Amino acid sequence: MRPRLLLLTPPFVQTNTPYPATMHLTGFLRSRGFDVFQRDLSIKVVRDILIDYGGDEAEEILELLSSPQVPDDDKVEASRLIDELALEIRDQVDARFGFSRYAERISAQAADFGAIEKLIRRRGVMDRPLARHLKEAIAETRPTVIGVTCPFPGTLVGAFKIAKYVRRHHPDIRLVLGGGFVSTELREMTDKRPYTYFDDFLFDEGYAPMLKLLGEDATVKDMPRFVAPCYDGIDWDEYFDVVETENPMHRLWSVGRWLKLQMARGCYWHKCAFCDVILPYINCFEQPKAAEIVDAMEDGCGYHFVDEAMPPALIRQVSEEILRRGLQVEWWGNVRFDLSFTPGLCQLMSKAGCIAVTGGLECADDRLLKLMTKGITLSSARKALRAFHRAGIMVHAYLMYGFPTETEAEAYGALEFVRGLFKADLVQSAFWHRFALTVHSPIARDPGRFGIEIADAADRRVTQRAKHTLFCRNEIPFIEPGAPDWDAIGEVLNLALYNFLEGRGLDKTPADWQRLVRRRKRATGK
Repeated sequence: MRPRLLLLTPPFVQTNTPYPATMHLTGFLRSRGFDVFQRDLSIKVVRDILIDYGGDEAEEILELLSSPQVPDDDKVEASRLIDELALEIRDQVDARFGFSRYAERISAQAADFGAIEKLIRRRGVMDRPLARHLKEAIAETRPTVIGVTCPFPGTLVGAFKIAKYVRRHHPDIRLVLGGGFVSTELREMTDKRPYTYFDDFLFDEGYAPMLKLLGEDATVKDMPRFVAPCYDGIDWDEYFDVVETENPMHRLWSVGRWLKLQMARGCYWHKCAFCDVILPYINCFEQPKAAEIVDAMEDGCGYHFVDEAMPPALIRQVSEEILRRGLQVEWWGNVRFDLSFTPGLCQLMSKAGCIAVTGGLECADDRLLKLMTKGITLSSARKALRAFHRAGIMVHAYLMYGFPTETEAEAYGALEFVRGLFKADLVQSAFWHRFALTVHSPIARDPGRFGIEIADAADRRVTQRAKHTLFCRNEIPFIEPGAPDWDAIGEVLNLALYNFLEGRGLDKTPADWQRLVRRRKRATGK
């Protein structure tokens, strides 16, 4: 008898639209003849928690936030109220609770599984609703295999709580854990304790590994170039918006029901020194035919392409196919700000329904862009941004500070460059990320070339633990002699950017923001 599968998304991920992992795997496995079911336990559990603690008022607010017809001003107020409730739950009931995460910082502290196991065993706000929905899902689908996706650190505890429940009540069901967190953080795992919860851990895309686990011969080469997602088992009425800002670009992550697709697997550039370029999700690049992608866009109206970077040539073909079919759709996704995005291509994208793009400007400094092998310059990026602007396509820029060898002057120079982009309306949204050294990056393989040293004491602890009890390892502590005070600089960068997002402070210099941060510290005594 062939196995029956139940694929689960654990608490907690975004509330406005489902995370795509189970949808794509469900579509793929059903195309191979398997009985597959899916449930998004994340949205079910977060709704139950809010209603359990907020009562009828919380339930009424969630109807408001679930409806696309509700006026924007009403959604802003409703979002404020539901956010206040979430903060009350965090402060008074469970300090680890958040809308889209739970104990998200635990993986940075827990190469040893013991710290995570304490949280798995400790009762929290998710336990009762999680058990309730698990019981219901298993009764409805009668699975012989349960697969759980763990995309982020904030879903780790929930994923293992699912396994704990299933082990106790259905010990005959086979349990499998996969997802982005597993593929990046658990590749070097030697600790045996996680295997008391899950029978198998799957790395990289789950298509071929899952087929092998289910007893079918499969290789990566056998996999289709494009997989259309299946949304059976997803209740769209359960999802709700959280309107936290008036910025229309920044809202896309928390407002709207975006169906998530992927134009191409991997990254067509895969050279950035800070990226996990040795892992398959980056370096195994393959793209399908445009028609296959647009076939999956026939039944909906809003799409978020979750590629590492959408290939410009394929974007052109997809845009032309959308226009040829006369589809009325909106879509957005991640790109590289290179010269391939000409005014003509951007106009074509806009006509085909592209409303926004996201992309990395990183340190916004030409020396550092060259050092990290980003493959763009500030000049080429500005030309691409100008082309998007003229086509009416919104832009979000990913920014980085604290990159090895970066100076304080370069960081504030980047702030000036970004201010100029906001002032010219070439970007509408952005976010600063603090550089983190990851074990799968080119920098980790040649740290001396970037002026840093792996922190020996921490590395020795990991090495000693690795033989028997290593759980997760991705971010590596490092030492950079003479590095600036990135904590202090980060405060300035983030304060300035917060104001830029709201259209304020576009005439202020970095020195102005530094003075403002110092005044705030004196006023608060910090």
